[in-house]
Amino acid sequence: MQITLYRRSYKIAAAPVALSLLPDPAHQLHTFTSGGKVYEAERRELHVVVPANATVDSLRNVLCWASDKGQVKSTAKEILDMAEARTSGFRLAQ
Repeated sequence: MQITLYRRSYKIAAAPVALSLLPDPAHQLHTFTSGGKVYEAERRELHVVVPANATVDSLRNVLCWASDKGQVKSTAKEILDMAEARTSGFRLAQ
């Protein structure tokens, strides 16, 4: 199964990066100020393959699935880390 992670970042070093399983509302503006300059957030979608039995809990913004060790809940950051490490059942989609 494939899901979408939503990444929000800024064009400046040491600025925060946010990952979510839910998109930001289109009308919502995110900015970051550094050195007297204001930077607007850049949004990007990341497509990730996850286990087939996974579901997104939109209230808690976590991914839930059953593993051999029981029920698991993971944040968007944890999911991206597993996909980049190619943990069993997880990978970045093309």
